[in-house]
Amino acid sequence: MTRIISVRPATFGWTLRIDAQESVLVYATGAQAEDVGRRLAQRLAEAGEPADVLIYLRDGSLAGSLRSTPAAPIARPRIEMGPPVESAAAA
Repeated sequence: MTRIISVRPATFGWTLRIDAQESVLVYATGAQAEDVGRRLAQRLAEAGEPADVLIYLRDGSLAGSLRSTPAAPIARPRIEMGPPVESAAAA
């Protein structure tokens, strides 16, 4: 399930809310709230949980969004062994 992190204007400052929590964090600027939201989304993705950050303008419209997804596992390259190579000294 994708976690939703929203950054919204408030009467005094900007709020950051995570969908699964009742608490709200308040920041002096939208940039501060957005930065914390982005870092939180990245940490959630690193823990294996996708997250969307929704950033709203003062008029209530959606300014932008950011999606953080867990990284796909890095595949190890497959190494195939060919026939042995004879050395020139052995010939």
